[in-house]
Amino acid sequence: MPIDDKLKSHFLNLYSLALADNEVDPSELEVLFEIGKHHGVSKEEIEKLLLNPDMIEASIPNDTLTKVQHLYDFVQIILADGVVDDREKAALRNFCQNFGFEEQHIPQIMEYLIEEGKKGTSKDVIIEQVKQTL
Repeated sequence: MPIDDKLKSHFLNLYSLALADNEVDPSELEVLFEIGKHHGVSKEEIEKLLLNPDMIEASIPNDTLTKVQHLYDFVQIILADGVVDDREKAALRNFCQNFGFEEQHIPQIMEYLIEEGKKGTSKDVIIEQVKQTL
């Protein structure tokens, strides 16, 4: 099954977040490949994508639930190496802004997702919680 452009863009965003602190930890790549597996995308397909990033057009998710899913994937990358770097937080903030979340809500969104990520909360639980607020 070919990867659609929106998913390609998501993987590039995940990788750029992993690079936010100027190094990609092996645990971050592991999480990236695990997210790919969840979406039915092989490690090889992701590697090919990362080696040819100029072929992908950036895209922003349309609906709130997909935005939250993507942000939670980003949090998984941030937490992968056990260090939440300020540059990674700044990159997460930028993604929140680019996804169209209101500036006054971004700190709470980030804090919520990072804390839930530290607890190991599943993405499905996060989505159910967000659905209740919509």
